[in-house]
Amino acid sequence: MALDLAYRAVCWLAFYFQLALFLQCVLVASAAGIMVAPLLRVVRRQMSINWVSAQVMRILTEHVLGISVDIDGAENLFRANDRACIIVANHQSLLDIIWLAWVFPRRAVIVANMFLRRLPVLGWFMRLGGNLFVQQGDKASVAALFERSLHHLEHQRTSIVMFPEGRRNPSETGTLLDFKKGAFFLAYCTRAPIIPIAVQCTYPLFSWSLLRFRRNCVIRVRILTPIATDTLTEDAIPALIAGTRTDIQMACNALSAVAQSGT
Repeated sequence: MALDLAYRAVCWLAFYFQLALFLQCVLVASAAGIMVAPLLRVVRRQMSINWVSAQVMRILTEHVLGISVDIDGAENLFRANDRACIIVANHQSLLDIIWLAWVFPRRAVIVANMFLRRLPVLGWFMRLGGNLFVQQGDKASVAALFERSLHHLEHQRTSIVMFPEGRRNPSETGTLLDFKKGAFFLAYCTRAPIIPIAVQCTYPLFSWSLLRFRRNCVIRVRILTPIATDTLTEDAIPALIAGTRTDIQMACNALSAVAQSGT
């Protein structure tokens, strides 16, 4: 009993110590974005605020948290630096912030839940970076998001990062939720290419219920071949959604298998 209590206490301390370090990394990276925002506005590079913050987060997570990201297919992301794209990925846990920092394009914004907008420091930075917020279930908020997304893609040549599952999905097996239509209908309206990103199941690396937050680990990410939408019809959107979900799921399974094998 005493040994079990001692083990639980050590796990509790290790988890919250790593979590505290993670939150400090987020705050420092956000503060960096806030500090460079005035300069980037002056030189008309406001849409690079997120990228600057991502680079800081990337350095901090690697050297402070001991977490790195292995990226397969990085060449497929270069298109997002040439023209506005819609980037879709599976959404799992706090670790999404880490791998996003490693793949974030120079000109991109992210669609996030409205509650993040109200947070001090992080919310301030996200607003300065031009990121988009949505209140789930609020039709007016969803409609406003669609209009702002159109503006970013068509007038500001800025890519958008979206999570088509619609919410965080901390699955123990990495099984994806059904994809929502939004990102794909947006691609149909703007003819922007879709860049799918698959991330391994991160449950073995992070779990609130098990108080697990691994150090000295690797998150495996695969950037799939961009999907052209120049000839996409509205009737073909359901097939595109299903096909993209299948491709991401298969890639997630493959990455998770590699992670489990330790190769």
